[in-house]
Amino acid sequence: MDWKFISLNIIGLGRAEKARAVRLLRNRKKPQMMFLQETKVTEFSNVLLRRLGVIQNQKIAFSPSVGSAGGILSVWDTNFFSVVEIYTLRNFVAVLGNIQNYEKVVGFLNVYGPSTEAEKREFFRELSVFLGSHNATWCVGGDFNAFLFVEEKIGYSWNMASTNLFRTFIQNTQLADLHLNGEAFTWSNNKEPPTFIRLDRFLVSHDFLAKFPCLNQNILAKSISDHNPISLENDGVNWGAKPFKLYNYLMEEERFVDLVTTAMSKPNSRRTKQGLFGKLKGLKGDIKTWSLDKRGT
Repeated sequence: MDWKFISLNIIGLGRAEKARAVRLLRNRKKPQMMFLQETKVTEFSNVLLRRLGVIQNQKIAFSPSVGSAGGILSVWDTNFFSVVEIYTLRNFVAVLGNIQNYEKVVGFLNVYGPSTEAEKREFFRELSVFLGSHNATWCVGGDFNAFLFVEEKIGYSWNMASTNLFRTFIQNTQLADLHLNGEAFTWSNNKEPPTFIRLDRFLVSHDFLAKFPCLNQNILAKSISDHNPISLENDGVNWGAKPFKLYNYLMEEERFVDLVTTAMSKPNSRRTKQGLFGKLKGLKGDIKTWSLDKRGT
């Protein structure tokens, strides 16, 4: 099954050229799911939806802006996804339902994280609780207004507090952060000296990744927003099993070195005799178990 999702912080849909840019992007890429953030729209009329290129077999869910701030819009193709539940909160819109030839409930969550540091702790807590309270296969995308690694920002005003919150959120929810093909950053302030940050991304649960092993996350050309659109595509090319990913920051956690030392010191089973490969395979399982156990700490 080939499909494409697109996410974009549009920074307002009030001007006709913004709606036209979205429609052109939709017509060119033909996504089955589209996430827009910072719409600055309180209500979506039929006229505005036509300007955005939303056609008859597509449905929407949105969180209205508060005055001229915020606003989230999700658009999906009903031939691809059948919605059962919709949740609209200030910082995210979630739609849960079914996709073809997949028996599990799938959730698509469109995120627009707060820009102020004081609100980010509650935002990630609320998001984590919401994901944990629904038995679904998850695809989460949007503008998190936070970055994961030091390599994802060039410029001034470093604040590692929000980075650590974001890292903890991903560790607790066990979402997979996919490699971004193309440029390394999704936003710039267009000033001198410039600041570049990766604020936008898709995160998926491991069962979503198992269902769609051909995922590619790509950065698209910037047009009328200072954010680049990003796409998540299932392109039909299976490159094999996904590698086990270990984030560097996990190695800074207390007791991690002891965990590795203990796992590598275990004697091999006489029945398997897999040598180093067996030890590494066992270590992988121990790390996953340890990471899950840390949710409650």
